[in-house]
Amino acid sequence: MPQRTRVFHCDDSSAFTSLVRHWLDEHDEFEHVGAAHSGDEALRALGPARPDVVLLDTMGSPGDGTLLSSIRAAAPQARVIAFSGYLSILHPDALGGQADAYLEKADDEHALVAMINAVTKT
Repeated sequence: MPQRTRVFHCDDSSAFTSLVRHWLDEHDEFEHVGAAHSGDEALRALGPARPDVVLLDTMGSPGDGTLLSSIRAAAPQARVIAFSGYLSILHPDALGGQADAYLEKADDEHALVAMINAVTKT
């Protein structure tokens, strides 16, 4: 069996993290390795989780870029997808251009799966 892509999700909505986990569980190529509902919780969990991909909910606050930098330090091997409902965040220059990809929360499961596969192939 090929190695599964390890995915960690940071989002303040526990309902949305449950939905995303359900989506990922439907695909054998992914392993959901954790979820956090705050930046501090994510930073504590990232080391032990060893994700290949971090889905990061962003809220357009000045702290988003700092959190993304901290995530990079805590999980340097991980690709980061900014996963937001705020359209202004979904521009490649947002977050100081630090995210590997940007995805709108309104997109469906298929778009999420395609984006995770795309960032892990680069």
